[in-house]
Parts: sequence; C-alpha cells; structure tokens
Amino acid sequence: MTRLRSALAPDRADAVAAWAVTAGLVAAVGRFLLVGEPDWAAFTALLALVAVVVPVATRDPAVTVPAELLAAAAVPVAVRAAGALPGATPFVAAAALGLLVAVVLDAFTSLSMTPRFAAVFVVVATMAAAGAWAVGSWVLDAVAGTSFVGTADELMWDLIVATAVGVGAGVLFDVYCHVSGRIERLRPDADAADADRAVGGDAGSGARLVGALQAVLLGIAAIAVARGDATLLVNSAVPLGITLVPALLRRQYGYAMDARLVAWIAGASTLHAVGALALYGAFGWYDSLAHTFSAGLVAGAGYALARSVERHSDAVAFTREFRATFVVLFVLAVGVAWEVLEFASGGLAAVTGGEAVLAQYGTTDIVNDLAFNTVGAVLVAAFASAHFEGLAARLAGRVGALVGGGD
Repeated sequence: MTRLRSALAPDRADAVAAWAVTAGLVAAVGRFLLVGEPDWAAFTALLALVAVVVPVATRDPAVTVPAELLAAAAVPVAVRAAGALPGATPFVAAAALGLLVAVVLDAFTSLSMTPRFAAVFVVVATMAAAGAWAVGSWVLDAVAGTSFVGTADELMWDLIVATAVGVGAGVLFDVYCHVSGRIERLRPDADAADADRAVGGDAGSGARLVGALQAVLLGIAAIAVARGDATLLVNSAVPLGITLVPALLRRQYGYAMDARLVAWIAGASTLHAVGALALYGAFGWYDSLAHTFSAGLVAGAGYALARSVERHSDAVAFTREFRATFVVLFVLAVGVAWEVLEFASGGLAAVTGGEAVLAQYGTTDIVNDLAFNTVGAVLVAAFASAHFEGLAARLAGRVGALVGGGD
C-alpha cells in the first residue's frame, strides 16, 4: 500500500523546478487577462494558488507539489495559451486540478487516501465536472440567452472527450505513483473481520412487494416478446435480472441485504421498465422521476464504495463532507457514462439500420437526466447513506485492488 502525502517530501532540486512552473503559471494569468479570457485566468490562478499552498502551509520553500505533477497540470494552460485543442483543454485542466487538490487535501486535512483511490477520484471528478458544466451551461443559456451548449451531438462529444481525458489522467497518475519513487510504500493492513460485520437487515422482509414488482417486469417482458419489440425486451429483462441480484448475493455469499434496499432496487428497476413500455413518451416528468429514483441507488453504490475503502485500511480516512461530495461526483460521473452509452447505442443503430436499445431525445433530455441524477445523489448523501453501510462492510474485504493494497 502507498501513502499519497509522502509525495511532498522535501527536495530542493525538485522545488526549484516547481517554483519555476509556478512562476510560469502566474505569467500565464496576466496573458489570459490581456487576451480577454478571464475564465482561464481564474483557473490558472487557482492552479498557482494550489501550488503555493504547500510551501506556505509547511513554511518550507523546499516542500512543494512534485514538479512533474505541477508541470503536467500546467500543460493544458500552455496549450490553451497557444490556442490549440480548444475542445479538450478544459477537461484536461479539470483532471489536472483534481489531481493536485487530492494531493493537497491528503497532506493538510484529516482526509487520507491512497494514490490508487486518488486516481479513481480524478476519473470521477473529471467526468463529474463535464456533467456539471453541461447542466450549468444549459441553465445559463436558458436564463441569460448565451450559447455555450451546442447541439446534442456536440455536447455528447464533449462528454466523451471528458471521459477519455479522465480515464487517461487516472491511469497516468497510477503509473506515476508506481515508478516515481516518491511515494512511500506501506504494509497492507486490511481488517478482514470488518468485512463481515453488520451486513444489513433481513432480505426476506418485503418479499411480497418485490415479488409483485418482479411479476410486473415479467409481464412487460411478455408484452415485448408478443410485440417482437427487442428494445422493450431489453429494457424489461435487464431490470428483472437486477432485481434477482439481492437473492443471488444471499444464496452465494450469505449476504442478507437490507430489506428496504432490496425494495428500492426492485422499485427503481420497475419504474424504468414501465417507462419504456409507455410512460416516458406520455409524461415528460416521468423520466425525471425514474432518474432521481435510480440515481439514489447509484449514489448508494458510490457511498458503499468509499466506505468500503475506509474499512479496508487504517491508512485511508474520509471526512463526512468528502463522502457526501464523492457520492454526488460519483453519480454525475456514472450519469455521464450512461449518456455516452446511450449515444453509442444510437450510433450503432444508425450504422446497422436497427433500433437503438437506449435512446436520447436531444440536448434537453441529456441535461435533464444529469440534473435529476444529481437530485437523487444529494438526497441519498443527505438522508439515506446509512442504508448502504451493510453493503460497504461486505465490500471492505474485496477492495484491495482499488486502494492499492496489492502494491
């Protein structure tokens, strides 16, 4: 296992290079202001501020963010100043800022994360930033009459680029941590016993409700077969399969999921299938309801993931505020991934001449989905995260690859 904060060990030669990059960032702030790009001036100033926080907080100019990381973060600034790749640089910048913030938070707050989880955080934060940008820009366009968001295809390619940039940044950071020699390696200290504690309530409670919902899903699947509707069949059979997962976990692993969570899974699956049958087209608000409900499950999965990482090792610790923030970012990132999947489904259908299994209905539909996903995430983060503690306990013994326990 590795500790992220060890990357800030004093190194005078590295510090000289880091201060040189910081000076370049300060100069770039002035350039952006001169050419009328205040947004990039503000972002570049934020990067410089994050870089300066480390030596100021430690009162030692030799203690800085690693020069190579700071230089990597400055690359999108340099590219933007040169006027190249305008579509990709904002997302590269978001990934770079997320990486530096993760290092600084780990070093100077009670938050503690391993490099591998930090890499995951960078991926999630970059994709979430793209989703938040889409929603915020659309709202600004509607209120102020601006034109930040173009066509649905243009918006989707922005989300695809952001996803590729986030994944690339996460992978590169993980590789850097392995080869740089600046990251302290620790002995794994997973608490295996913790993984078997408090695994949740009685999965048998509420079985009638779940059975009734499964019967609805089976009925919709039968209608799809009778109609010869492959799209509806997929949108009912897959949710039906999802409702069977809690029973499978109980039979195979002895994990009795909280009965309310089982009902939530079945309810969200049924809402989606019923919508695909008729209600998505009949009622505009129904799609928002389904996304809010299902996003709550995704939020719970994100919370369980973060808590299982904490349970796995004493070297990892998250604050309550970070957990809540991670839940919202996680849902936004998954929402972006889902929109990319829908876009790919439409593209495949256009190539093959078939019908898209997953459909999009324009820019408003994309933004609406992302917005109500966020609503569901905020509700879970604020009021319902305790329902996923049992799942977190069960996952704790199986997250070694994520937190770097196998390093």
